[in-house]
Amino acid sequence: MPLHTGRMFEASFLRGETWGFPGEPVEHVETHAAHVFLAGDRAFKIKKAVKLPYLDFSGLEKRRSAIAAEFEINRIFAPDLYLRTAEIMGEPVLVMRRFPAQALLSWRMSHGEIDAVLAGSLASMAANAHAQAPRREAGGAGIMMGLGAQLSSAFIDSPDIFRPAETLEFHALYESALKASKSLLNDRGERGLVRRCHGDMHAGNIFVEDGQPKLFDAIEFSEKIATIDVLYDLAFLLMDLWTHDERRAANIVLNRYLHLRRVEEDLSGLALLPLFLSTRAGVRALVTADLAHELALKNSMQARGQALDWFRSSIGFLKAARPKLVCIGGLSGTGKTTVAAGLAPHLGAPPGALHVRSDVERKVLAGVAETERLPPESYGREASFAVYAACLDRAERALRAGHCVVFDAVFARPDERRVAADVARVARAHFAGIWLEAPSEVLKSRVSTRRGDASDATPEVVERQLSYELGRIDWQRVDASGPPEESLARARESLSFGAADV
Repeated sequence: MPLHTGRMFEASFLRGETWGFPGEPVEHVETHAAHVFLAGDRAFKIKKAVKLPYLDFSGLEKRRSAIAAEFEINRIFAPDLYLRTAEIMGEPVLVMRRFPAQALLSWRMSHGEIDAVLAGSLASMAANAHAQAPRREAGGAGIMMGLGAQLSSAFIDSPDIFRPAETLEFHALYESALKASKSLLNDRGERGLVRRCHGDMHAGNIFVEDGQPKLFDAIEFSEKIATIDVLYDLAFLLMDLWTHDERRAANIVLNRYLHLRRVEEDLSGLALLPLFLSTRAGVRALVTADLAHELALKNSMQARGQALDWFRSSIGFLKAARPKLVCIGGLSGTGKTTVAAGLAPHLGAPPGALHVRSDVERKVLAGVAETERLPPESYGREASFAVYAACLDRAERALRAGHCVVFDAVFARPDERRVAADVARVARAHFAGIWLEAPSEVLKSRVSTRRGDASDATPEVVERQLSYELGRIDWQRVDASGPPEESLARARESLSFGAADV
């Protein structure tokens, strides 16, 4: 039976007994290519009998094959969600465990419920997915060239929504970004960073259960569409968070992901984020415009406005600014990491600055977990030189990729402060140094209450630091004796990049 929304469809598929739940109400959710029926504790998904430019479900065997593929692919991401395939009333059906709408990340995103812990878990989810994604032999530049051509053509064909002058601007910016990125895109493909990914990693395809986010509804209908650079896969989630004002969460996801994938990601890929984010927003604009064109004009105004917003976001992502290095120094307990993390989402291009933290890099060099306490010798002069060198190397690579960096460390020595400024100068980046200060009793009190943190500082460490000969400090001095939000506000005020940057 072909699936339409006519009387036969309603009578057959909107009754609980069809799905094994006699007398139970059935909820119906329709997407561009599927029907989902919610009954009892189950969700039943059926493909529409449609043929679109990028998929073909027009025949029964094609729908059966697609359902089987969707089951196998998605069990990789959420094996306890995808239960089985079945045949109901002659149609192939994907049987899933039902979860509440409030479990969707998109619901949490719209209700402001994405905290730092969940953002970190999202990064782990993405990193794990990419670690197990199969490698594919494909040129990264060719993939993005195809997507860019598709977007430009779609925007040109819809002058009623996308203004021709802005379409030309998009095309020029996209072509310029693609030309600058071609070599890097192909290099990442050769290094195994083009993989068979989830392909649709946005907030509507992630649910949260027992505090843990899980992917579902991966692309099953096209190996070509799902074969992409892993950062392009991640960019959908980053773009979703950023454009829904979850900027802190987006920044945490990026930073945590790059930390977890530091063996594979050398930070040169940061140069590709403007292109990847723009493409993701452009695809959203295209899809929303298609929806608007299916509606009567008087009913399409909201969709048209949304499509135009996505389109302009796509253009905005391509407008990169000069990178910046902001260093946050001060003795232990001044709140350097809190200030740095608070500044990061507001520095530079989306989704904000790379946060380099000396306490974390020290643990990485030692090969231990972030919260494992190191012995005193790990804080000797030679070890500290190695830590600063690793931090500056990481900062320099990000700056050379055109990305902003916020780097927090004690910076007690004048030469440490001078070398950081030199790194910015060589990388042709803006530089700002902020020195946080607070009374000794405040510093000791703060470090004594820390738990589960990468810092090993104690009141005794603070006492030793108070005797340091700091030399002349020409960075902006900021009073950090009050609550964290006050320190952050003062730090933002001290920066001179302009309101748009901080």
